[in-house]
Amino acid sequence: MSSFLPIFPKLLILLNYVFIIIVLFGKKSPSKTISWLLVLYFMPTLGFILYLFFGIDWRKKRIISRISESKYLNEEGNKTTTYRENLLLKGHIEANAKKELINIAATATKLPLYENNSIQVFSNTNTIFQSMINDIENATHHIHLEFYIINNDSTGQILRDALLKVASKNVSIKIIVDVIGSRKSLKSNFFKVLKKHPNINLAAFRPVWIPLVNLKANYRNHRKLIIIDGTIGYLGGMNVGDEYLGKNKRFGYWRDTAIRITGESVNNIQLVFFQDWYFVKKIRLSRNPFYFPDFSNTCFGTSLTHIVPSSPHSNWDTIAQLYFESIASARTSLYITTPYFIPDEALLMALKTAALGGCDVKLLVPGRPDHILTFLATTSFFEEVLASGVQVFTYDPHRFVHSKVITVDNMVASIGSANVDQRSMNINFEITAFIYDKKVVATINEHFMNDLKHSRQIYLSDLQQRSIFIKTAESVARLFSPIL
Repeated sequence: MSSFLPIFPKLLILLNYVFIIIVLFGKKSPSKTISWLLVLYFMPTLGFILYLFFGIDWRKKRIISRISESKYLNEEGNKTTTYRENLLLKGHIEANAKKELINIAATATKLPLYENNSIQVFSNTNTIFQSMINDIENATHHIHLEFYIINNDSTGQILRDALLKVASKNVSIKIIVDVIGSRKSLKSNFFKVLKKHPNINLAAFRPVWIPLVNLKANYRNHRKLIIIDGTIGYLGGMNVGDEYLGKNKRFGYWRDTAIRITGESVNNIQLVFFQDWYFVKKIRLSRNPFYFPDFSNTCFGTSLTHIVPSSPHSNWDTIAQLYFESIASARTSLYITTPYFIPDEALLMALKTAALGGCDVKLLVPGRPDHILTFLATTSFFEEVLASGVQVFTYDPHRFVHSKVITVDNMVASIGSANVDQRSMNINFEITAFIYDKKVVATINEHFMNDLKHSRQIYLSDLQQRSIFIKTAESVARLFSPIL
């Protein structure tokens, strides 16, 4: 070991030069390329660690093979065009007005648009969680869960106990948790009792084999979804843990958004779970009627809904492209809630252009950080979006807003797990629902306006009062923003 130490600095410099060459030929965006070059050159030790963890693009090479996302999703592809055309012909005002969004989602995901849905929007995390537990306890055939974080605390234990209770009634349960997000629970005894039950299967998403040199820190499963008996689905931004129910003193009241879907679109959430289950277990689940019920004889509602997954092994950055089109197509109103606002150049330009064009653009972000670097990167964008006419609001600093919601022109809304940042757009596994239903959108906008009552509007004059230290910190964080 002692003989290795003298050559370590030279080895580090050599590896950094190799990384610099990889960056130059990596065909990333210019902003990402410049950021990595600066970090690697001026901060070689830190740059080496950061690039090893977050910079190397393994997604279409060895670690993430091209799994059969298309195997499951392309089977629905022949339905996509038929469903889209038929539904548009039925006279949906929202669908006709935003048909470009539908075309992008249908083409990129190969998933059909469904109309026979009822959607309930939740804005209170305790209500969300209680509804989930009630539906879980009433399951009769299967429960599929997928979360970035399930904590080993009182909230996590309530979920675990409910799963054990229903598993004893011969209900089949499959759970996917992310290794990074749920690492503390996975290291504890929390999941051991679940693993022992014959009706429960647990899968860890992309295990980290070398914790100290984590080459898999990127490409995490950030999805949050539940499917119950193939007829009820949940998705949104909330994980499972005490802090998400407002029980953590650091964050206080936790504001999040989720939806409960009953009807045909649950089929597409199920397909996404099937894809992820194959990814982690290499087991293909059978497409039987228990997983994919026949909805043709039951009317649930008329909420036109497109379930949109996005992942690093897809051909398209689907959610990023849909966010871009949503913003670019906005004419009268654009309301965005996100805990992390770190847009790329295209999204930023679209947002500023919408505001300059006279659209009522409102952006709501947290008023306090959960991660200081991402918070500073977020606030670094305030000045230029304000100058274009975007209205910026920061949530009550004694609360925390974690919703990932966009509404456009009172016609369409997206709710899911994806933040407005480059990690959600390009790197992580995400899922969101695009909903074309004026009544649902009106409910979401009502929640948004209520959130603004607990928020502070930011003006350019406020930013001028920032200290040199804060401005410098924001500039440094902004430099890192393409790789956060």
